[in-house]
Amino acid sequence: MSSEIDFKLNVFDDYLLELQRTFNNIAFKRVAKVDNMFVTNPINKSSSNDVRIFTETQVKRSLIGCFSSFMSNSVKEKLSYFSKGEDQDVIYKFDSVRDLKSGEKYAIQNVGHSTILIQLPGINILTDPVFNDLSKLLYPAKTLSHPTVDQLPRVDVIIISHNHQDHIDKNSLQNILKAFKKKGWVLPAVFVPMGDKKLLQSFGFEQVEEVEWYTKISVVKDDNTVNFISIPADHRSGRYGMDHHRSLVTGWIINPEQNDVIFKYSGDTRSLTDENQIAVDAVMWSEIKKKAFNVRNNEVNDVPDIICFEPSGPNYTRCDMDVTHQSTSYSALIKFVEAENLAKLSNKMTEVIIKKIKTIMMHHNKFEFGPDRFNEGLFIFKKLLLYLDLNGDNLNQEFLRQQEKLNLNLDREKLKKNSPILARPLIASLPTRTSLLVHAKDFIIKDYLDVSKKIEGLGEEQIKQYFNEYLPRNTIFPKIGERLNDEQINNSLFELKNVPKYNKKENII
Repeated sequence: MSSEIDFKLNVFDDYLLELQRTFNNIAFKRVAKVDNMFVTNPINKSSSNDVRIFTETQVKRSLIGCFSSFMSNSVKEKLSYFSKGEDQDVIYKFDSVRDLKSGEKYAIQNVGHSTILIQLPGINILTDPVFNDLSKLLYPAKTLSHPTVDQLPRVDVIIISHNHQDHIDKNSLQNILKAFKKKGWVLPAVFVPMGDKKLLQSFGFEQVEEVEWYTKISVVKDDNTVNFISIPADHRSGRYGMDHHRSLVTGWIINPEQNDVIFKYSGDTRSLTDENQIAVDAVMWSEIKKKAFNVRNNEVNDVPDIICFEPSGPNYTRCDMDVTHQSTSYSALIKFVEAENLAKLSNKMTEVIIKKIKTIMMHHNKFEFGPDRFNEGLFIFKKLLLYLDLNGDNLNQEFLRQQEKLNLNLDREKLKKNSPILARPLIASLPTRTSLLVHAKDFIIKDYLDVSKKIEGLGEEQIKQYFNEYLPRNTIFPKIGERLNDEQINNSLFELKNVPKYNKKENII
């Protein structure tokens, strides 16, 4: 077994200068290291909300684990991670792991959480590999991973977004090394944000490349060239509770130059600033223009498939989560802003772009973080589509109703009434504002209204029609283990009728 890579790898640190020359009216800013910290946004410098999220998660788990027999079914359903009696068919689709077939341009397989297997002709890519518990006591895996480490095909490149333990798992990565060595396979190259190189080398990886934002790594294998460009993400790093911001966080653009597709892997992020969003979209357009087979007379002929892996929360409690995680609704809606940005950069019609964009939801359905339940993002997306059917007055009434649920903050009192006296100390330890029982959905409406303001040239009703037409076509929630090729992704359609209600008594208005 050789540990040396069997492809050519080039790192282009001057890619930032290329972008600045090409797009002289766009700011491409890197994060400067100040006081040994990479702070992507002052709003997430403090980690105090992490303590609240941890407390909320563990109180929820303890209440359902120790006191569920004393609670009503309605309260248990609110607290339980699996709240709808989900069976294996709801959770998993154990598709086989195989190479691309003739006619398949690409395929993706949802391994679980933020771990995605991306298969391209001649090159396999794995994102943020996590296959097991983070902690058997505090953060056990709630679902299996599929494929398992032993079932993986040979992976050429592993990309890392940041060093949180649900994105860099030592056991998972070392098990990959063991499996590959046992099979005599060349070890994968690993691309990491600035500050994480030594960590990955300590696990046993030999080819580790460390990047700032807007660094390009080009991988050439046989006749295939794949470009990896690090892009902004607004989040914070840290593995042990006291080491926040010691390394950078990043997303990735993946451009297989000979293939009619481009990928964006957002990693973990809150909503980007407008400045960073247009910079990310400029990177994407710059890479689309490098698809030589698709460019004639310096004009791009056709727009490739644009596959965006976006975080589906955690969604609740928004006052804590919004600092570091964009919501499911925002992950779906931001595609319309990206389509407008790309249309301006390319001089193409926005509708031409939006027809090519697909959002693959990730970062859910494996670990319990805060009040989110299994498939919470699916239900939030459904609620978003239902809100689009409301007129302005009714939508405003619904927004006020959801805000009132949040402001009343009834969780503590409801939990006290529905739990035995022995549970009172647990309930008392909860943060002042929590969403364990009262899941206020005002943020969905806010996301919708905020993104609507950024859509140019359309009135209120036109925007609703626009969203109604393309959101079901553009948004995919794959099951764990589900493998989707280019044809399946392009023909996907979200079916509102297939999503059950959480609470049949709850009406929209």
